[in-house]
Amino acid sequence: MKKLIYMLGVSLLLSISVVKAKDKVVFGTLQTDTLKKDSSDPVCKMKVKAGSTRTAIYEKAVYGFCSEGCKKKFVAEPKKYIRK
Repeated sequence: MKKLIYMLGVSLLLSISVVKAKDKVVFGTLQTDTLKKDSSDPVCKMKVKAGSTRTAIYEKAVYGFCSEGCKKKFVAEPKKYIRK
């Protein structure tokens, strides 16, 4: 009986850990939106046209990207590419 209770406790703790790990992944990613006006890619400075869906939202601002590569670099380190 003690082993059964122990195993249930361990499984509960593991399942909570997995849920928390998934939450971190979800909250660690940036949301996307359609770019409302022409702008420039914050990573490589190329022009990005309005209507682009290759975007990321960071601190309530929408940033557009010329490629998935630039978007991935930005998502990994957004503060590196944002001028204050």
